[in-house]
Parts: sequence; structure tokens; C-alpha cells
Amino acid sequence: MTVEGCARRRLLLHLLCAPALAGCELRPLYGGAEGGQMAAELAAIAIDTPKTRVGWLLRDRLIDELGADGTADPRYRLSIRLSKRREALAIQLDDSVTRYELALIARFSLEDIAARRPLYRGRVRRVASYNVVRSPFATLVAEQDAERRAAAELAYAIRTRLALFFRGSRP
Repeated sequence: MTVEGCARRRLLLHLLCAPALAGCELRPLYGGAEGGQMAAELAAIAIDTPKTRVGWLLRDRLIDELGADGTADPRYRLSIRLSKRREALAIQLDDSVTRYELALIARFSLEDIAARRPLYRGRVRRVASYNVVRSPFATLVAEQDAERRAAAELAYAIRTRLALFFRGSRP
């Protein structure tokens, strides 16, 4: 078959599938008038994280992700419990570890402040890895960078789940 024949078949396939795809209820999460309302809901969340380095990293990223800069009156409280696990990924023949996997697990609960009732609960896990090198300081910096990356991914995942909750979808 020629290249032109393949292109025609592909175009025909797309034209035949278009009506089926138009019938699905796929819609943008942050688009239209509902997007502005959702942004206001997300910005009205007070964030409560553990008072640890990783907790502060997560809190800072959530403030950025949710737009919760403290200017809106909080209607909701997001309480987060964090746990961290570190496992050896690469072990040499002399039993020295050269790479670790760092897993951050966030269990969170969204509560209506006025009604004092939970609205949504969830659990998110993100993993980052880092190398172990000869310098203890460099290894520490690599581990802290892995924590920062995992916390950023946790914040993004939590924001997505909360947006789906406010949109009325089941995450």
C-alpha cells in the first residue's frame, strides 16, 4: 500500500470515529465558567501538613497548586499525614548501596470547616530515586532533591484529586 493510501485510510478512520468521540462526556477540568468556580473552591482550602521538612515542602507546593495564598476566606481544611519509606535499589557485590528509592505517601482529608464534617479522603503515593556517592554531603543533597521532587508530584496529584472532587467526578 502506498503512503497516500495509508493517509486516506487514517483520515477515513478519524472521520468515522469523530461522532463516537463527540458523544463521550469528556470536558476540560478547568475550562469555562466552571473553571473559575473551581479555582475559587481550591483557593479556599486551608492546608495543614506535618511540621517537618517534607511537610513544609508539600505545603509550599500545595499553596502554589491550589492558589491558596491566604487571601480567600478558608471554607475547607486539608489535613495531610505523611509517611516516608526508603529502600535500596542498587546493591553492589560488597553490599554497599549505590541507589535508593524514596516513597512519600500522603493520606489526606478534606473537611468543611463550618459543618465540621469530612468531605473527601484519599491516599497518594509518589516515588523518586537518588544515587549514593562517596561524598556524604552530596548524597544528602541528592536525597533532599528526591524529597522535593516527590513532594511536588504529591501536591500535583492531590490538587488533581481535589479538582475532580469539586467537579463532581469520582477520582
